[in-house]
Amino acid sequence: MSEYSELIKRFDKIRDYMREFYVYGFKSRDNFSKKKSLRSYDNEKRRIESYLSDFMSFRQSNSGKNIFLSVDSSDIPNNPLYRAFKAKTFTKNDITLHFIILDILREGKSLSANEIANITHDEYLICFEEPIVLDLSTIRNKLSEYVEIGILKTEKEGRKLIYSINSFDIDTGKLSNALTFFSEVCPLGVVGSFLLDKCDYNNKYISFKHHYIMHALESEILYKLTDSIHKKQKTEIINHSPHFDTDVTLGIVPLKVLISVQGGRRYVAAYSFKSKAILNFRLDYIKSVKVLDVDEEFDVYLEKLDEILKFTWGASFGRGRNLEHLTMTLSIPHNERFIVNRIEREGRHGALTKIDDAIYKYDIDVYDSMEMMPWLRTFIGRIISLECTNKAVVYTFYKDLEELFSLYDGGEDNVV
Repeated sequence: MSEYSELIKRFDKIRDYMREFYVYGFKSRDNFSKKKSLRSYDNEKRRIESYLSDFMSFRQSNSGKNIFLSVDSSDIPNNPLYRAFKAKTFTKNDITLHFIILDILREGKSLSANEIANITHDEYLICFEEPIVLDLSTIRNKLSEYVEIGILKTEKEGRKLIYSINSFDIDTGKLSNALTFFSEVCPLGVVGSFLLDKCDYNNKYISFKHHYIMHALESEILYKLTDSIHKKQKTEIINHSPHFDTDVTLGIVPLKVLISVQGGRRYVAAYSFKSKAILNFRLDYIKSVKVLDVDEEFDVYLEKLDEILKFTWGASFGRGRNLEHLTMTLSIPHNERFIVNRIEREGRHGALTKIDDAIYKYDIDVYDSMEMMPWLRTFIGRIISLECTNKAVVYTFYKDLEELFSLYDGGEDNVV
């Protein structure tokens, strides 16, 4: 029977639970019993609590005790979700070699793998009553791993490969403010968080009114997707559907990563082989990414996406087939110029035309005009008429108005 440990073997597993607590909604312990064992749930909950105990809350409901993460962005100096990246399981060989290798190569020493292996056995392991046995291949693998992640560097001396510590003459303390800003707002800010751990710095100056900390959980997914975009590769993703509460495996060609200016949510625009269309996939719903071979049609898909983006309002592309034209006529008095400025600022690629001193007309072509509904509702009281080739938009808008009138004017239970 495996024992509970605070350390992580697979990050995708802990990310799955953290998403359930923070992104997908609040669930009770019994909600997990259908898909996962309650023992696993208890272990993962304790593991998350060990990283985020200050932010764990619960609410008692009819379905039971619902656990969730509650964070006030104005009160936290750094994104707490990065903590999950900083815990990883290791074997006794891993931790032993970590300290021995770094100690052997301290003070600028440069040695071959054979020399490091000999010193390890003759000067370090010999001190133990029951020393572990580390063969040359194990030590070589650890050295190669540290070269790959940048801890060590190599150079050739004749036929020998020489290892040394990869030191940098960069004072991270002088970059602390820049690293703090980078770690909180940039797509792979977890890198900045690791660098900040190397300097004695306490963030006292930078805070955020709107802070989208859940992006931290997508870092690994984002890295793989952007890497495949640069290399023009196909990928296989496992995408979570919250509506059906299922996971679906899809073949896609990632093209661009898009960020919502309204909610901060991030998407990957990709060609879907199943739908044979370019679609957006929410990054917080993607559970894993498997990079495949190069797709020869990448540039063709990317060119099509660029054309589609010229006529999009939000995350929906409407499959990029038929444009929908919307016309909104508004009454804007001459002393309310701020409304005109707002439309010009928020109206995307639409055109605002002045009809007379108080009448304006706004026209736009988009692939999915239904996405504009929340924005259109903010002009209720100023809209003279609304027309759209997608009749469902007009119907929904006026139906919502009728329901609004019934609540505030025509209902039987009005409060006077």
